[in-house]
Amino acid sequence: MKGFTLVEILVALAIAGVIALVSAGGLMHVNSREAVELETAKILSLLAEARALTISAKGGTVYGVHFESQKEVLFSGAAYPAGNPSNRVRPVHDDVRISSILLSGGGSDVVFNKFTGATSQSGTLTLTSVRDAAETKTITITATGVAYSQ
Repeated sequence: MKGFTLVEILVALAIAGVIALVSAGGLMHVNSREAVELETAKILSLLAEARALTISAKGGTVYGVHFESQKEVLFSGAAYPAGNPSNRVRPVHDDVRISSILLSGGGSDVVFNKFTGATSQSGTLTLTSVRDAAETKTITITATGVAYSQ
């Protein structure tokens, strides 16, 4: 009679289980990194949009972006009007948090100047993965209003 013993089957299942756990851990790391990268790109896009709207003087006003740990808000005007129906609120990805907001003068708003697109609220934002604190990305906003990530 040929076949597998119970011990051989259990050993094979144990090996398969270990391989599955190692693979799942690697995939979680990749997913965390991708979530941080995606959120970074979305914030950079929102900052660029606010700056472009301000430079083009759309509606004759300036635009800015308000940041909180779980959302960012595109708003019009020189100050963030919480609850304004014209605000465009965008939640941060569930697996990512804005863990640090360090802007000149404090606060959590970046407002761009008409026609030049410069800002007096230059500084950095740090995005961190909820699952893996080692996965971070820093967004730098320069005094000229240009934003980039590191």
